[in-house]
Amino acid sequence: MPDMLIIFNPFSNRGDSRHTIDAVLQNLASSDLSYEVKLTEGRRHAIELAREAALAGVPLLVAAGGDGTVNEVANGILLAAEGREGVAPVTMGVLPMGSGNDFAWGLGIRDGVEEAVDRLKRGHTRVIDVALAEFDNAPNRYFVNMLGCGFDARVNIEAHKIKRLRGFAIYLAAVLKTLWVYFERPQVHLELDDRTLDTPAFITFVANGPRLGGGFLATPQARHDDGKMDICIATDINRREVGPLIPRLMKGKHTDHPKIIMDRTRSLTLQSDYPLPCQADGETIAENLHLVKITTIPQRLRVVV
Repeated sequence: MPDMLIIFNPFSNRGDSRHTIDAVLQNLASSDLSYEVKLTEGRRHAIELAREAALAGVPLLVAAGGDGTVNEVANGILLAAEGREGVAPVTMGVLPMGSGNDFAWGLGIRDGVEEAVDRLKRGHTRVIDVALAEFDNAPNRYFVNMLGCGFDARVNIEAHKIKRLRGFAIYLAAVLKTLWVYFERPQVHLELDDRTLDTPAFITFVANGPRLGGGFLATPQARHDDGKMDICIATDINRREVGPLIPRLMKGKHTDHPKIIMDRTRSLTLQSDYPLPCQADGETIAENLHLVKITTIPQRLRVVV
């Protein structure tokens, strides 16, 4: 059995990750680690590969791709650990090869793949929280960085249609396109730990980490291991207010905006009569949800940092 399985998404960052994987493997070849590489073939395949490897007892599973690949590998590990209390027995590593790499950024892995490989060699780990999201008409999904409902999820859908751009430019272009085509502020009912809230919601973020979209610090105070999710809700904002808000959102300077609600909670239930689009860690869950229930699971996943 290898020391680690690298689950590589050859489609991440619009296929540019293919140019990086050979350098990664050459770097790893100089270490004492034994490894195997498996390529994903489509959506949810990384979940299957990770779950099978976790059940087989491979000690370290490495997500080589973007935030969507990280989400799927984490889901495979966590599904294999269901019914067992405490920290999942399999560790997750990250080789950031996507267009956003927000989860890796939040863990301090910010200098590219070479640095990430060095971290795998050193093997320092940290135990983080995860969240379980349950939906009215979609399968349950764990997430490790951020879930978004509303405008953000529409942006995510549009971003996956853009083929010619790379990195943060994809998300910025998708924001501008979505702002022009869609402008929805449905009424939502929220139940947090200790209060309820009824409000129009342009965007609702539920976050375990600080950043999404390759450069938007939506929840700048979020920490992966504090036992709570950070909440950011843009309420009845109008089109003219969105433009000035974007640079503030990129810098995490939006938290005192009069139409932004910031909060923290262990659990959250969101309901709306309006069909909501929703994404988790950059992966579209559905476009027509009416109920989302989120529960924090503290100290559940060990990751290489």
